[in-house]
This record gives sequence, C-alpha cells and structure tokens, in this order.
Amino acid sequence: MLINPKSSVHLAVTCQSLFLANLLILPGLSFIALLWLFFKYKSHRAWLRVHLYRAVQLSVVVGLVVFIPLIFILLSDEAPFQLMAMLLYFILVHTGFVLIGMLNLARSMVKKLPIF
Repeated sequence: MLINPKSSVHLAVTCQSLFLANLLILPGLSFIALLWLFFKYKSHRAWLRVHLYRAVQLSVVVGLVVFIPLIFILLSDEAPFQLMAMLLYFILVHTGFVLIGMLNLARSMVKKLPIF
C-alpha cells in the first residue's frame, strides 16, 4: 500500500506521539496502539519505517530499563534506602526517555530521522 508523503509525516508523528503517550499518559494502551501501527505499516518506506521501529524499540527498552528495577525493589529486604535510590533512578531515566521522545517527535514533524 502506498502512502502519500503528507500522510507519512502524520504517521511518523503519530508513532512518536504514541511513544510519549506510553511514557506519560496511557502506558500499555498506547503501546498496543503502537504495536498495531507497527504490524500495519512495517513494510512501508524507509523514513516512516525508521520512526516506527525506533518508537517500538524505545518502548521496549523503557519497559526493561524502568520497570525491572521496580520489581527488584519490591523483592528487596532493605526497602527504605533502595526505595530512595530507585525513585531517583526512575525519575532520571524516565525523564531522559521523555526528552528523547520529545526530540524524536520534533524531528518527525520536520521530516528528519529520529536521534535514537
């Protein structure tokens, strides 16, 4: 299926917006929508495909990097100190991913490839 260039920009913006929504507003539901877009449009042109792959890859990395340490602290014995360390870790890592998502969203709006 061919997509005109204007709608490919909209799809790239949608992919990056779903990545940010997965981080900030609707975790899980946005990831499912992103996966639906991935399976629907994964065979399209390179520019759109790169944004689609990057959004899915970053969503999976966020899931691994952010939520696995939270499971570790729930199973830990020294909860007060590790809770503070994990909160600091979560805030720093989550903020970093939000900034990457915002940069990738801005780059998709001007038809450039994502940073990461």
